[in-house]
Amino acid sequence: MNRTIEAVANGANRILLVMATGTGKTYTAFQIIWRLWKSGTKKRILFLADRNILANQAYLDFGAFKEDALVRISPNQIAKRGEVPKNGSVFFTIFQTFMSGADGKPYFGDYEPDFFDFVIIDECHRGGANDESNWRDILNYFSPAVHLGLTATPKRIDNADTYKYFGEPVYKYSLKEGIQDGFLTPFKVKRI
Repeated sequence: MNRTIEAVANGANRILLVMATGTGKTYTAFQIIWRLWKSGTKKRILFLADRNILANQAYLDFGAFKEDALVRISPNQIAKRGEVPKNGSVFFTIFQTFMSGADGKPYFGDYEPDFFDFVIIDECHRGGANDESNWRDILNYFSPAVHLGLTATPKRIDNADTYKYFGEPVYKYSLKEGIQDGFLTPFKVKRI
């Protein structure tokens, strides 16, 4: 967490955290956002995920924020309001919601490019690292913000190189370390 805060303080605009599944990526993201938000360094944060279950989990895990600071962006909410929500501090959505919109115009374009100070990309190896992905349009649009990628499985293949987009991780926490530290259970692979 401290390395991420230092990277932000030093002007990094793309940051990568690689942590094994189950070792607290969402909790770590919360701690980073909490510190940046409380210090006034970052006022509007976007948490992007590729599945509703991940966006919902993050939304619930950020319960220390006041209720009116958290905004869960969904197509139903946008339809009900007639516009994208802009009243909040920490916004949670999935890529698919931001890519959809009325008349083929994606919803993310309804925000100003500098609306968000900080964008967290959960499971960033999936779409955010892909040069040809539609998701990259969202990241390019919000390029004035700091982008923090979270993943357990960074990729290094053509058009999906997580390191090419984010750079080397500022922090790594491996499966082996998670097991040694008692956060994860050891396992044995048994071929059948």
